Amino acid sequence: MAFKLYMQRSSTWLTTFFFLVFGISIGVFTELALPSEEKGQAISELLESLTITDASLDHSHLFFRTAGNHMGLLFVTFLSGLVPYGFPGAWLTITGKGVSLGFTAALLMEAMGFRGVLASITSILPAQLLILPALFLAATAAINHSWNSRSKSRKKSLSHETGPYCFCFLIPLLLLLVASLWEAFISPAWMQLIRSQ
Repeated sequence: MAFKLYMQRSSTWLTTFFFLVFGISIGVFTELALPSEEKGQAISELLESLTITDASLDHSHLFFRTAGNHMGLLFVTFLSGLVPYGFPGAWLTITGKGVSLGFTAALLMEAMGFRGVLASITSILPAQLLILPALFLAATAAINHSWNSRSKSRKKSLSHETGPYCFCFLIPLLLLLVASLWEAFISPAWMQLIRSQ
């Protein structure tokens, strides 16, 4: 039953992917259109948040911070699936994540040039290969569950689908925790190595 919520509608996959690409595009174009002064400040804040210049990094604090951000997105997606017409909330989280990813990658590449490309590939991309599928699976399950709950005739059956729906979020949860570990303990090491070159 849980797997069915992932695969119920192929149109859900396509639409969710569209919102992800749409968000990434918005992020990239936003970075390109940013005034030079604001862009310089954003670059400074980005480098600081990625702890490239911080030698005394508290990895555990960084883990809980990144995990908390990811869990927040997952929780919003989960709630959107519990409401009959809440499925746009799942698309908003996917779009928001795309905007953040596109903006960060474009800003990092502009700030560090070729080293920014290396940083994106070695530090950002591996975690995103876990985060994006996790949010994608969660959004798909939430959209399908929300869509199903619109039918009054399905109210009784939906009470039996709540358990499988919650189970759908275990895989995304585990993926996001692993991604948070990567971002907290491995990404900073790669960032410092690339910065020192």
